[in-house]
Amino acid sequence: MQIFLIFFLLTLLLTMWARGKYTRAYEEEQKNVVSNGLTGADLARAILEARGIGVVEVVRGRGLFADYYDPERKVLSLAPQHYSGSTYTALGIAAHEAGHVLQHREEHQPLHWRQSAIRATMYLSLPLASLGLLMLIVPGLGRIGILILSLGWSLVAACNLLTLTVEMDATQRSLQIMDRIRILRPIDERLGVERVMRAASAAYVDGIFTVISWLGSWVLTAMRPAEPGGPG
Repeated sequence: MQIFLIFFLLTLLLTMWARGKYTRAYEEEQKNVVSNGLTGADLARAILEARGIGVVEVVRGRGLFADYYDPERKVLSLAPQHYSGSTYTALGIAAHEAGHVLQHREEHQPLHWRQSAIRATMYLSLPLASLGLLMLIVPGLGRIGILILSLGWSLVAACNLLTLTVEMDATQRSLQIMDRIRILRPIDERLGVERVMRAASAAYVDGIFTVISWLGSWVLTAMRPAEPGGPG
């Protein structure tokens, strides 16, 4: 039990670190705009064209998770603010996602592990969230319910944290192309966009942070010893 709790708390801390890094970079660079009017869609297309990839369509995405690459449909989707935006943030996210297209083109095997982690998260999220709601309705589930729920979400978080190397590789591939075509010439613009690209490694982890932190409050509450005179 103690080993499990250490594992859970470590996962929680790593998730908080990843979220903080991504959020700071995203918000700070959102205020800066590139001088040449380049949009996220323009940059993504330029990276793909420089690598000779013409079969992937860059489209304006919709929904909560609109930034992704679909290798089966050969579609690179960007959220509206990233597709048509010229901020350092928009370009950084677009370039990072284009890096996944480069990975697919070059048959980067760990990319498939990332896709599996995403699918596992999607499949496990609903039953785990349902269990969380059931715990609110049926207090008698107690520690057993918390144990199952925290174990499930710890595994989900750990799988996604392990894909950080894939995310960093995607950023590095796009940076190499950008260096070659010199599409961003002012050094401050180049560094600002690069900062977002590197922080984007944590973007997917950020998406599960809310649930993990909520779960953390459950576990930490359950670990507290009962007060004298309280229920045992």
